[in-house]
Amino acid sequence: MGIPIAIFILTEFIRQIPYELSEAAIIDGAGRFQVFSQVIVPLLRPALATVAIYNLVPFWNDLWFPLIFISDDRSKTLLLGVTRLFGQYQTDWSKVLAVLTLSAIPVIALYLAMSKQFIQGLTAGAVKG
Repeated sequence: MGIPIAIFILTEFIRQIPYELSEAAIIDGAGRFQVFSQVIVPLLRPALATVAIYNLVPFWNDLWFPLIFISDDRSKTLLLGVTRLFGQYQTDWSKVLAVLTLSAIPVIALYLAMSKQFIQGLTAGAVKG
């Protein structure tokens, strides 16, 4: 479901990379794979971080697809496990809030690890030059 936004973001970033960089690497003796892995991918790091954050956060918080497709209790996601803490007549809100707080830690860690690239990715096209 995140493929359209990923294609849009990555296509625009790849179009902004000057062709002369690839030519210079080829003249220096690099093959196609080396040009891609050593020249293009490092320049795409902000775009890849932006795509990763935009696509992974909704998957982490998804409730409906795992609810519909996963039938084994051991394979269910964390959010589905939280729904089992809700009782019919009584809910222990301290357990629910503790689990939800712990479930937010991986998403926060992902953002903190990629925040520099994420901000570069969002602001890359904002300045005319």
